[in-house]
Amino acid sequence: METSKISPSWLVLITVLFSLVIVSCNGSSTDQKVYVVYMGDRPKGEFSATSQHMSMLQATLGSQRAKDSWLHSYKRSFNGFVAKLTEEEKNKIASLDGVVSIFRSTKKQLHTTRSWDFLGFPLNVQRATTESDVVIGMLDTGIWPESASFNDTGYGPPPSKWKGSCQSSSNFSCNK
Repeated sequence: METSKISPSWLVLITVLFSLVIVSCNGSSTDQKVYVVYMGDRPKGEFSATSQHMSMLQATLGSQRAKDSWLHSYKRSFNGFVAKLTEEEKNKIASLDGVVSIFRSTKKQLHTTRSWDFLGFPLNVQRATTESDVVIGMLDTGIWPESASFNDTGYGPPPSKWKGSCQSSSNFSCNK
C-alpha cells in the first residue's frame, strides 16, 4: 500500500490559511463601535430610561453582553442610549420596534462661526444663495468673545430679516 506524503510547505500554507479564516471570523464579530440608539421623544409620565434600554439590550444581546455594551441612557431631552455594538448587533437593534435610528457616535471639534465646516460638508460643493440668509444661534459654553474664532472678517451684515440685537458691555464689543 502506497502512502502519500504532504510536503512541509503545503502544511505551512494550510495552517496559515486556516489561521486567517479563524482570525477573520473572530475579528468581525468582536469589532465594536460606539453607537447612539435614538428612540424618539421621551415618554410621558413615570419612565425609567435606563431600565427600558437595558431590557432592550438584554433581550437582543443577552444579559452579560448587554451589561458590557451599555454606556449611557439619555433621560431628559429624548429617549435613547449609547452602546458599544458590533455591526450585526447594531442591525438587530435597528430592526426593533421603537427604534427610530442608530448612528455612530463621533466626536466633533467645536466651532463658532463656521457651521458648514463643523457639519463636515465639503467646501467645493455648490451652495444655494439662500444659505447666506441663515442665522445660526450661539450656545453659551463659557466662551471668550475676543477669541479669533469670532473674527467676522469677510462676513457681510446680518440678514435684514434678523431681528436680534447685541447687548454689548465693557467686557466685549459686538461683531456682525
